Amino acid sequence: MTSQNLSRRGFLGASAATIAYLGAGGPAAAADTTFKFITPFSLSLSFASVLFAEAKGYYNDEGLAFEVESAKGAAMASQMVIAEQMDSARTGGTNYIVSKVDHGAPLISIATIAQLSPFFVITSTENPAETISDLSGRTVGMASLGGSMEGTLDLLLLKGGVDPESVKRVKVADSAASFALIEAGRAGAFIGNTSSMIKAKSTGKGVQAFPMDDGMPGQVYVAREDDVAANPAKYVSFLKATHRAALEIATTAEADLGPILEVIGSMHDVNGLSDMETAKRDLATNAQNWLAKGEENLLRNIPDVWSNAVSMLHGQGMIVEAVDPKTLYTNALLDEALGV
Repeated sequence: MTSQNLSRRGFLGASAATIAYLGAGGPAAAADTTFKFITPFSLSLSFASVLFAEAKGYYNDEGLAFEVESAKGAAMASQMVIAEQMDSARTGGTNYIVSKVDHGAPLISIATIAQLSPFFVITSTENPAETISDLSGRTVGMASLGGSMEGTLDLLLLKGGVDPESVKRVKVADSAASFALIEAGRAGAFIGNTSSMIKAKSTGKGVQAFPMDDGMPGQVYVAREDDVAANPAKYVSFLKATHRAALEIATTAEADLGPILEVIGSMHDVNGLSDMETAKRDLATNAQNWLAKGEENLLRNIPDVWSNAVSMLHGQGMIVEAVDPKTLYTNALLDEALGV
């Protein structure tokens, strides 16, 4: 199965879990002040920008009644926005571009939160993988098949001249506990987010990891194009509060992140908060990604990155057309939020 087919399956395949979510009225039926946001997986410090903004009251300050839910994969998160059950979702840049260009997803990126891929290839020091080509012939675990992780993996394999078919994929939890599969010989590697990598390394069990930097927009916030056009004010408010929270986190020294973590924990059940030192390292590492292109580009969709992304994906045969990258994102909402 090609990478393109994998992306199609992940984005368009309607799962029972997705159908179960589609119940009572979505954003269109809600009050104007309600803003519903969905994360691709269960709550972790990877999503601290929105969790802290909610717990600290920054969304309330902007007049939003904020609600956050978790999906079972990036594809499901995007589907929930398309189905008008959520206002915005976080998803991977690669997955989003493929879904929009090849499948006409009526979405637009309103911000980039992770400027680099937040994913890591995690292996053991006894049988390490140091480059993407080392995964050839291995079984690789990941939290969702057909989503952001798999799209990133496929792109890197193709760029490295490795046949994606040479890597078997299995679904595992995106948590440090999945390292046990490697120890048991049931997987040769697993792909985890920053939080999973930090937690796995904190166990001291001979964990090796390298970042999956694919040159793409790492993680983006998407919304329906028609709703952005009809109701821009709520997205401006969302971005203003989220930027405020993300900047506060990112400019706080790691050693001083305790109070921020306590605020998050006062409202949200986030795995790992019981180990404060590891949680500080986890949050600080995530925040470094948010500022990877400079503080001035926090939440910004960077034109050069998007242009290179389209060229790269088209060159590797992962999208059928080299579209104008400016049709994939907008910075107008962020500019208004920041008074630019």
